[in-house]
Amino acid sequence: MKKLLVVLLTILFVLTGCSNGGGGEKKEEQVYIVAQDGEPATLNPDAISDDFNYTIVQNIFPRLYKLNNAFNAIPDLATSYDVSDDALTYTFHLRDNAVWTDGEKVTSADAVYTFNEIIDKQYANANVFGFVESIEAPDDYTVVFHMSEPDGSFIANVSWYGTFILPKHVLEGTDWMTNDEFSNNPVSCGPFKFDVWNKGTDVQIVRDENYWGDAPLLDRVIFTVISDPSTMYQAWLNGEVDEISASYIPATDLDGIMADTDNYYTVTQTWPSPWYITFNLTEGPFADVKVREAVMYGVDREDVSVKATGGYKPANNHFIPDNFVGAVNDDAREADYDLEKAQQLLEEAGYTKDADGYYFECTFTVMGGFEDFCTVVADNMEKMGIKVKLDVQDYNIWYENCFDNTNFEITALGGFQGPDVLGTTRRWTTDGSVNIPRYSRAEVDELAKKAIQASSDEERNGYIREIQKYLREDVPFVLCVNYVDYSPFKNYIKGNNYVSVADGGSMEKAGFSEYTYYWLDK
Repeated sequence: MKKLLVVLLTILFVLTGCSNGGGGEKKEEQVYIVAQDGEPATLNPDAISDDFNYTIVQNIFPRLYKLNNAFNAIPDLATSYDVSDDALTYTFHLRDNAVWTDGEKVTSADAVYTFNEIIDKQYANANVFGFVESIEAPDDYTVVFHMSEPDGSFIANVSWYGTFILPKHVLEGTDWMTNDEFSNNPVSCGPFKFDVWNKGTDVQIVRDENYWGDAPLLDRVIFTVISDPSTMYQAWLNGEVDEISASYIPATDLDGIMADTDNYYTVTQTWPSPWYITFNLTEGPFADVKVREAVMYGVDREDVSVKATGGYKPANNHFIPDNFVGAVNDDAREADYDLEKAQQLLEEAGYTKDADGYYFECTFTVMGGFEDFCTVVADNMEKMGIKVKLDVQDYNIWYENCFDNTNFEITALGGFQGPDVLGTTRRWTTDGSVNIPRYSRAEVDELAKKAIQASSDEERNGYIREIQKYLREDVPFVLCVNYVDYSPFKNYIKGNNYVSVADGGSMEKAGFSEYTYYWLDK
């Protein structure tokens, strides 16, 4: 509990008297504490893909456009954009009153520098700019992208991950991967600004009084690190933290908490973020498609749904999230559970059972937070005759092993595959930014390119349906459950971005972990 003590002591030092966003007087500074199970590797939002920094950085850095929590792209640093008739030129018009936290003006030169650096150095989300031929700034508040080919995913992708605009005057000439000064103490431009990083304990941001947009109603947000799930859950129950991910609430407790409307309200949202397992396709037992297909038959996704999520996250039997109804191909769906078929495929692959009843043994490399899900998957694999050792790793270690180096046999992950169906392509195109198994098939890449260039949803969905036939043949991954989020919040939390503006929230104005409109009615 040492890290919680540090957080509580911090709060004692920042108590003050001011009025809250709800219109009444408050006796102390509005401090909101969010628990997460790991700390960022860096506060540079574009250098690497880092889920632990994303919740923080989208509160302190701007994008041209950003995704709100209804999955729509809305203005951020840019107030509007134009697209040429041939869809080969995108022109963004920037606001002229944004400043960095060091007082310098934010201009189009910052945007051009940032995006060119991402492309040149091939930082985490360089593939967003795959069809960008050149970028120019005809004046201080205009950014123009010249495309080599039409890209129907461009606005959505530039509004999402790893596309935050960074200060040219601070970073030019430096290596983002080794610039510790910026990574640990960034110059930013957002509703909040960086305050302090107590390594191993928390990262704290405070209201930026010079922000161009709506002023935050909270004074301080503390992202506290609690690596143990049960400790995190108890801290939330005890009022030591305000918010935790619903995935850390035991499925056995969720019904009771949701029923306790005197203390909690529950928001529900279905995300295109299914949990799935994926394989090392180049070496080891899962390089054989028959073995991967055996796992597809041998993992009972209904069983996973019930045992790992209490049935709150329903089974997924397709190769894309079920959200994208028009693009789902029922003729190329995942196979139904069939244990006998799974074992038959393992034997066709040349395996025979040993004296203990196992065909072979493997290591299931698991990131922290996926233990329950992976334990149930592993139990299913054990029943089909694959002995499984779970290796639970800290996110940053998992990322290096699995994401960077393909140092795994089988692993699992989730993550946003939206906001539209083109977001799924990042998982299975050869150069996809989240293609962890390094899957590559020329037919899939060609169809994905056609989908990106399609002029209508109907045409685009047709290409995606065709792609699923190849995914069914190759089984580079197995989607298991859809991410339906039942998230209880404490009744004193107002302005929630999971709640529509009409109902007092900020869904249409903010992304899922933006805290600009939150306030505490304590």
